[in-house]
Amino acid sequence: MSRRHERSAEHVISVTSAQPGRSEDLDSRIVRYAWMMSIRIVCFVLAVLTPSPWRWLFVVGAIALPYFAVVLANAHRSSTEPAADPYIAPARPAIGERPTVVVPAEEEARQEPRDERRTDTEK
Repeated sequence: MSRRHERSAEHVISVTSAQPGRSEDLDSRIVRYAWMMSIRIVCFVLAVLTPSPWRWLFVVGAIALPYFAVVLANAHRSSTEPAADPYIAPARPAIGERPTVVVPAEEEARQEPRDERRTDTEK
């Protein structure tokens, strides 16, 4: 059996609204078709074993089931899976108000001029 069937028991978390993969769709179609064909085989067996009125019902079922099996197997799944819940980020704390220091114009004039600073090259 393929690995897809081994992993089917795992819980997968969906993070997108994408539909299931093509391989999953194909697997479900194969299973549906196999069930229909097994019902057809049962109809053939019952058509041989049952009396006349029931026999014809089972013969009609055995003849009509392949048509329905092919139609149902080829019908793609039109139901959509619900989209994943959108991610809502937790609230982040905002930076609070900090007191700002405003230097008045008068104090700027009283400060020493910066041109007289000594540099490393001066001795």
